[in-house]
Amino acid sequence: MRLTNNANRKHAYLVAYRNMAATPVSWPIPMRAIGAQNLLTMPGGVTTSGYLHKKGGSQFSLMKWPLRFIIIHKGCIYYFKSSTSAAPQGAFSLNGYNRVLRAAEETTSSNVFPFKIVHFSKRHRTWYFSAASEDERKKWMRNLRKEIGYYNDKRDLPLPSDDLDSESIYGQLEEPLDISPVEEDPEAGKHFYKFHI
Repeated sequence: MRLTNNANRKHAYLVAYRNMAATPVSWPIPMRAIGAQNLLTMPGGVTTSGYLHKKGGSQFSLMKWPLRFIIIHKGCIYYFKSSTSAAPQGAFSLNGYNRVLRAAEETTSSNVFPFKIVHFSKRHRTWYFSAASEDERKKWMRNLRKEIGYYNDKRDLPLPSDDLDSESIYGQLEEPLDISPVEEDPEAGKHFYKFHI
């Protein structure tokens, strides 16, 4: 089979990247069927969990921001209808996501503290969430940045101190992380799962 020039370049880049990488980063793949309470008690714990509003992903639900129970666990985000749900409504890997930003363009009277998780490639979905308060938004953004950094071998990633003013905190949190994305397993898709329950 003959590869196109773009495919050849991509293949050459991936080969070069693999040769440069001393230790490949192993990104977890979301578990498809696990209850919220089971996930909360998994060995290793969770980075954070709680309720956030999540912007709908389909064209019919783009204007909807239902309340969801969110769990960050080992490089993946899970979202449930409630903290007692038997299975997630969806889950995705943070592999390739390198920015957590305030989403001022999404601010409404009911979503006062929105933020977004942005992938380094424009081809991937940007995820939107909204917190109940400014402090909650900072907490979630800090924890997401920490999780993304951890799985990109930046375990000592400096995070802003709470002593700073809000703009300084956000200035540090919103900086793009220099990441080395891991080639995704074509058998596993894009590591995003939407469950219809």
